[in-house]
Amino acid sequence: MPRRRPPHDWPPPPEPPLRCALCGHEYERRELTKHHLVPKSRGGTDTELICRPCHAQIHAVYTERELADDFSTLEDLRTAPKLQKWMRFIRKRKPTGRVAVRTSKSKGR
Repeated sequence: MPRRRPPHDWPPPPEPPLRCALCGHEYERRELTKHHLVPKSRGGTDTELICRPCHAQIHAVYTERELADDFSTLEDLRTAPKLQKWMRFIRKRKPTGRVAVRTSKSKGR
């Protein structure tokens, strides 16, 4: 009995890397998280794929109310005053390294 050949499209081609919507680094899909532009607790449904360090930084410096009221679009986040220093820092780093994120002292609670 002749051997069966695998289909010509096996194995499937690797998925192209995706980019973090905030810092622009390339990641595999499993390394990105969904960030709700308006928090779910405030009725938000629109999401963007953001790397874990950027996602942690967003929530470290802004409250859910601030995110909902002032930063409900990706462009608002990219120009957010408290994220500018972070953006300059993270864009210089390799996407494979771990990054410590601290909660801002000025984050209103």
